[in-house]
Amino acid sequence: MKKLSHFKQVPYLFGIVCLALFALMAFQIHWLTTSKDLIEEQFEQKVNLAMGSALSDFYRLKEEPGIPLQKQCGATNFVNYLSTPMPDIGNKAQNLLEERLSTYMACYGIDEKYRMGIFSGNQQDFAPTYCSAINVNSGCKDPMMLGISFISREAYMYSKMGPMILSSILIFLLLASVSFMVLWSLVKQKRITENNIDFFNNTAHELKTPLTNISLALKLLKAKHTEIEDNKYAQVIQAENSKLAYQIERVLSLARLENGEYSLKKEVIDLEKILGGVVEEMSLIAEERGGQIKLELPDTKPQILGDYYHLSNVFRNLIDNALKYSNDPPRIKISMEEDDKHIRLQFKDNGIGISQKDQDHIFEKFQRVNTGNVRESKGFGIGLSYVKTIMEMHKGFVKVESELHKGSLFQLLIPAI
Repeated sequence: MKKLSHFKQVPYLFGIVCLALFALMAFQIHWLTTSKDLIEEQFEQKVNLAMGSALSDFYRLKEEPGIPLQKQCGATNFVNYLSTPMPDIGNKAQNLLEERLSTYMACYGIDEKYRMGIFSGNQQDFAPTYCSAINVNSGCKDPMMLGISFISREAYMYSKMGPMILSSILIFLLLASVSFMVLWSLVKQKRITENNIDFFNNTAHELKTPLTNISLALKLLKAKHTEIEDNKYAQVIQAENSKLAYQIERVLSLARLENGEYSLKKEVIDLEKILGGVVEEMSLIAEERGGQIKLELPDTKPQILGDYYHLSNVFRNLIDNALKYSNDPPRIKISMEEDDKHIRLQFKDNGIGISQKDQDHIFEKFQRVNTGNVRESKGFGIGLSYVKTIMEMHKGFVKVESELHKGSLFQLLIPAI
């Protein structure tokens, strides 16, 4: 299960995705506009080249009728064109210009219908898109012009851009759909996670009531019947009740920390005192299994600013894991190093060790080390997640060095004061 704090970022992700899609749309519009300008520019260049080449051939044939022309690029009937009424410059010259222009239009790949007109300044009967002066003696006072007007120029532009526009729309819709599907999945997962956490916390709270009642009833029973003080069944009830209460309290504490419902109650703490108390408490369990816990501290009295309750639980969790995951009599060594800014605590054991694959996940909540049968060791798999959370709240960190069958070394780095 992921931390709930991760899902709190969903609204920010939604905003980022919307901004990214808006930026993508703006970029695509800019790209399409630029592409349209480039296509128009290329089209104009082709038209001007076709007109220039046609007029060049026209002049040469007028001056030297017998000169051979360049090889034609395509059939002259490839281009459909319409002629307007023209000034009297001669039908032969007019047909020659029309034929050369049609040829070069086909040569440069312009297959759109166009209207061609030859006119003087006061005889223009249509508005051409492209014009070029004709240097001929037509008897007109104004210079002659060759004009071309395309019937479906805009349609031609969009037909060339059709694949780009279609692909841009499809890509945008695909990315938008996938992005919102992922976000919707995150929102649903967030709701499921919140419901699960609420259920889990409510269940833990409900379990605390009967556990408290069991503990109270056992205490009253012992007070009334002193002969059962040393009864082994009563001791088992008390021990198991305490274990379950402790596990439930750890779950609730971690939930409160992650939800921001708890702030550390920091105070100046004597590490020697807090470690000594935890070691003394856990040594009884180690001795029952024929092991020991060795505490090596420097001569100085190192102090930190932290939460006494949660740091005690951190040390207790690390020692408890070392005791649980050990096939041999447990040997645990706790040492400390101090510098000007930090205090480094090391918890070394002779346990079963942790594989490199498991080391990447042991600090995640509800993760257990794979020992073949995780049910052999009791616990919820929240101990190391709790350790990592508390260390981060103290602006420190925890790391592990381990190898299978060779034990583990957990290091805690805590800022000194």
